[in-house]
Amino acid sequence: MKNVLVEKAIAGSREALEVLLKEHYQQLYKTAFLYVKNEADALDIVQDAVIKIMKKIDTLQFPEYFTTWAVRVVIFTSLDHLKKTSFMEEVDEQVCDPEKGLSKEEHLDIYEGIRRLPQHLQEVTILHYFYGRKVKEISAVLDEPLGTTKYKLHEARAKLKGYLEEGAQ
Repeated sequence: MKNVLVEKAIAGSREALEVLLKEHYQQLYKTAFLYVKNEADALDIVQDAVIKIMKKIDTLQFPEYFTTWAVRVVIFTSLDHLKKTSFMEEVDEQVCDPEKGLSKEEHLDIYEGIRRLPQHLQEVTILHYFYGRKVKEISAVLDEPLGTTKYKLHEARAKLKGYLEEGAQ
């Protein structure tokens, strides 16, 4: 059903696109908030990203990857925002979930480690670990070989491990 909506949106149906955007709004907002840690900025970013999605929906080649593609638009819009404002993010207490078994300090360390990763590694890390995207799907959305995406995840894990060990000492 969802792919039918995406196909209609790609074909130019505004109604289908509106339904898709409403269904994905919370996920897009959470992605923006993950980067900027500020409600007002996250709302602005989602608004800008939605405009980009509306303008570029006809370029989406694989309807089954709509969600990943839309999240990617939000990620790039968030990064653009951070570059423009030289915004240094901090992890808000609301982002930490004590039910996941990690302390606030551990969450802070993980988010700081992700923030320190180069942009190309942040993107695959967030798509894979925060949104549960498979490596194959990330590879298709990023339009890169599967091996490249696997290597990026491997490199990101190694760097994060180093950052976390460095912080523990």
